[in-house]
Amino acid sequence: MNKREYADVVVVGGGAIGAAVTCYLARSGMDVALVELGEVPWGSSKRCDGHAVTYDSPPGFFSRFCKMGLDLFPKIIPELPCDIQFEPEGIGLLADDEKDLDTLHQTLEGKRSEGMNVELWDQDELRRHEPHVAPSVVACLNFWGDAKLNPMRLAFGLSRLAEKHGAAIHTRTQARAILKDKDAVCGVETDKGVIRCRRAVLCAGVWTPVIAHTAGVDVPIRPRQGHILVTERVRGLVGKNYAEFGYLAAKGGQKRSGVSRDMEQFGVAMVLEPTSDGTILCGSSRRFVGMDMTPHPAVMRAQAQRILHFFPKFAEARLIRSYAGLRPATPDGKPIISATEVQGLYVAAGHEGNGIGLSLVTGHVVTQMLKGEEPDFDLEHFRLDRFRQ
Repeated sequence: MNKREYADVVVVGGGAIGAAVTCYLARSGMDVALVELGEVPWGSSKRCDGHAVTYDSPPGFFSRFCKMGLDLFPKIIPELPCDIQFEPEGIGLLADDEKDLDTLHQTLEGKRSEGMNVELWDQDELRRHEPHVAPSVVACLNFWGDAKLNPMRLAFGLSRLAEKHGAAIHTRTQARAILKDKDAVCGVETDKGVIRCRRAVLCAGVWTPVIAHTAGVDVPIRPRQGHILVTERVRGLVGKNYAEFGYLAAKGGQKRSGVSRDMEQFGVAMVLEPTSDGTILCGSSRRFVGMDMTPHPAVMRAQAQRILHFFPKFAEARLIRSYAGLRPATPDGKPIISATEVQGLYVAAGHEGNGIGLSLVTGHVVTQMLKGEEPDFDLEHFRLDRFRQ
């Protein structure tokens, strides 16, 4: 790790978002330093699944932003110093209620109009591909371009690529405060000294509000806990990544039919991600419990029951572990990618469950913003001051 007492830009937070911002800034020729509390990554990016997807947003501006982010991965992967296990094999959205078929067709047309490769399987076609799917599942909407990857390798690779382009990577370093001269950034105070700078980008996920508060800036991000169950190595249970159609409702905190009280209370929705080593990551859950990252037995039980509803054959698989992480959630479920009222202070956080897939596009547009260029995507929807209007 190379130390530095001055940088044009200091990035606070070394998860997928912070590493991507640092990497894109460094690749553009800017003098940048990254400050990370632990190793890269330390926080939420090592406690999540690895989806880079478009399936979990309805057609519209945010869906297009997700597509833009997904399209950047093949462009940067050849530059990365490690294999991030990027596999664009597609994700299927499973519907278990015929009343959802009209919405699936609308989503199909809307996504196709945005340039996405989407295909609808009826019940018979689905069974030919997934013989273990439950009889109650009536259709599957396939998002063929959606991908999975290893989020820890992603953050690590981006930080190493940034270092190759001259970035200073300060690991095991705690950012304590944003320093100001009048109403402009002049440095970042850490537990190992001050890094002088003219600009700082806060990419610390659920820890962003604490750092922003030292500069007098209010960032409305709350930690939203999520659990993941991990199976033993298994074969033949499921062919690729799947999520249930109700995931979109659970993500938005909407009421759903056909789920238990615990599933409703814990925001449980079925998500499956087979990994390269043969295990299967099983999610998901959503609940506001502060900074608690302790797996809860009732949540795990509700998740397991939801998995069995869609794939009963999973009853034969043993669970080997569970872990929980914290999604940085904003009031409207969209990220904050914005300047603030403090000159030189920016926020790139609040991506909730889309942080892995939106990491590269966030790094790209933040770099354009800091270089005074017109971003390739209209960031009006991601402004911090939208919460004050």
